[in-house]
Amino acid sequence: MPWQFRVRPVLFVTVSVVVSLLVLVGLLVFVRRMLGPLSGELPPAIMLFVALASAGMAAFARIAWRRNFPLGSPGDLSLTDQVIGWASSLGLVLLAVGCCYPGYRTADWLIWLPILIADQFWRQTFFDAGEPWTGEEVMDAEDPVTPALELVELPQDENLVQQLYRLADDDGKEIIYGTVRADFVTEQRTTVVHIGFCPPLSYLPEIEAEALPGSVAKIKVVQALAHGTRLEVRLPAPAEEDFFLWIDMAARPVGAVASAESA
Repeated sequence: MPWQFRVRPVLFVTVSVVVSLLVLVGLLVFVRRMLGPLSGELPPAIMLFVALASAGMAAFARIAWRRNFPLGSPGDLSLTDQVIGWASSLGLVLLAVGCCYPGYRTADWLIWLPILIADQFWRQTFFDAGEPWTGEEVMDAEDPVTPALELVELPQDENLVQQLYRLADDDGKEIIYGTVRADFVTEQRTTVVHIGFCPPLSYLPEIEAEALPGSVAKIKVVQALAHGTRLEVRLPAPAEEDFFLWIDMAARPVGAVASAESA
């Protein structure tokens, strides 16, 4: 049983049903057209509806799957990804041939050809698309979840939740650096980390945050205030077990990051 089915059973069944239905309907239309029972031409309006509906089914299956199971890095495809991508394209081709055969029906092909050509790009986008690659490339091609659960380096004390320290810059403004922990439970994909600054900073800070090397988690700064910040941490896939990861964080005056990089 694939790991995706264990993590998202409803999604797995829904996408499987949609893709299977598309292929079966396409095969049925194709076979009936080749054997002769289906010999009449469909009106253009119905033909357009069938083409758009089938393209919509393929798009739904691919988008729903990729939004829940983004790739850790481009080209890192599972067998399930391959099946969903190619099977949905096969269903479209079978429907197109079944609806448009024989080839002299120019008006019908004018409806289907743009969809079939566009599908070549849609399928490749599905194979390539994933969330932006934010970590070092330590992805194991056989297990797309494990890299998000394993870290290269950890602080000495695993009971540590937050560790912050302050430095003064050349202008006398305090800068806060630190390491914070983000906890996840089984099947959780997103968590929120709150970091308080006490006493508050004397300015509205610019927040930098990134997971320590070895994690491919995405970190979004949701709120940045003088008295604290809130970070949203998102994994490439739902966690298979309870675990935590470490985040490096810095709160500095606006423009300080760009000045440091240019220097």
